[in-house]
Amino acid sequence: MRHLITVFTLLALAATARAELTVVSAEHRDADSFKRVSEYLTGKHSDGRYAVFRSDDNSRDGFYISLLADDRTTLARAEKLRVQFVRKGTQEIDSFQLPAKDLKKKRILVGFTGSEWEESSNHPVAWKIELLDASGIPLETAQSFLWSE
Repeated sequence: MRHLITVFTLLALAATARAELTVVSAEHRDADSFKRVSEYLTGKHSDGRYAVFRSDDNSRDGFYISLLADDRTTLARAEKLRVQFVRKGTQEIDSFQLPAKDLKKKRILVGFTGSEWEESSNHPVAWKIELLDASGIPLETAQSFLWSE
């Protein structure tokens, strides 16, 4: 009986645990770094092996955070991507949300793009990225070291 209770307790904890997104890199990238051979040949945009989310979809220049998701089944339940961040020189938390339906790729690239982020010296001081389900509950999370402090 004791083992049965232990098993049910572990299952309950596993069901409520959130998965973590693994931060692969965080760096400034210019628009040319996204062009692939297929784009030169066909003229059609391709994100390759990444699911790419940009704060300004009309711009590719900016600061990007590359993430790796743990679990494809969690990705299938994701509805939104929420990014919270702090700019240099402030202590205010800003945020943006983007739709994340039909997310199938485990490699995720989140870009702070647009004219504000084009300079290589511009990047968020601290950030937190969450994949949310339809109810707004976080499924997977990643954050910078400063966000956790």
